[in-house]
Amino acid sequence: MALEEFSALISGLRKKIFYIVAVFGVGALVSFSYMGEVIKKIEYDMFFRLNLPDKPDAAKQLIDISNNLTSISNEVNNSIISQNLTKLSGELLNISQNLNLYKPNIVYLTPMEVLMLEFKMSIIFGALLASPLVVYYAYKGLKGRLPGAISEHKSLIISIIAAAILLFFIGAGYAYFYMLPLFLSYLYQDAASLGINANFSIYEFIYFIVMTTVIIGLAFELPLILNLFVRSGVTSRQTLSYYRRHAYIILLVVAAWITPGPDVFSQIMVTVPFVILYEASLILMRLTGK
Repeated sequence: MALEEFSALISGLRKKIFYIVAVFGVGALVSFSYMGEVIKKIEYDMFFRLNLPDKPDAAKQLIDISNNLTSISNEVNNSIISQNLTKLSGELLNISQNLNLYKPNIVYLTPMEVLMLEFKMSIIFGALLASPLVVYYAYKGLKGRLPGAISEHKSLIISIIAAAILLFFIGAGYAYFYMLPLFLSYLYQDAASLGINANFSIYEFIYFIVMTTVIIGLAFELPLILNLFVRSGVTSRQTLSYYRRHAYIILLVVAAWITPGPDVFSQIMVTVPFVILYEASLILMRLTGK
């Protein structure tokens, strides 16, 4: 009987692993063809706001002129004039792309660098796509061992998963749209003030942006983790409140580990949201009576 139960367990586990690998593989395979556009988008988002105050943004001005010429060419009835305006617009756009007054240079150092970058990014996307299925199977396996308040209410499980997804996107959005552009702007302007122009390896740069975004997104799960610890009886709100100063030191160490650079500026940009999230968790637990 025990052998039959073990065989059934192995069979069920094998089927779950197959589904997880299938979702991961399909996600990675389908996303691979779009990774080139994603790389261009990341480069644009990170460098678009890098404007040095002591240098004119000639590239942006040329882009504006090019767009105006394109609009005029669409309104002109003469086909020859329209073609010439369109050609001139394209030439101005090419010139603007060759001007590096507002962004560093992105280069590739090895023949396979871009291909390997696209491959690794598709792997990360496939893992993120398969992660909800992993969480679901983990919940099914631990359902009987979880506290009754959690294991018996499906609505609570759905709320926890929704909160986890929301917190991840908030953290990833904070890192991608706010922290990383400011951090890169700070570093670039500091180097430019010394007359140094940055040249980044496309693999190192893009992979650094993606991994930092994912790590910060996962780090924003702190309120959910603390609430689950309290609900499961691992700790209490009073304990978390009493040792908040010790927690701040731990959060500072974690921030120093996951931040993109060793400077205090980037560490503060990560530590401050951590502290806010920690205090928000305590307030939420007080309001809910936990």
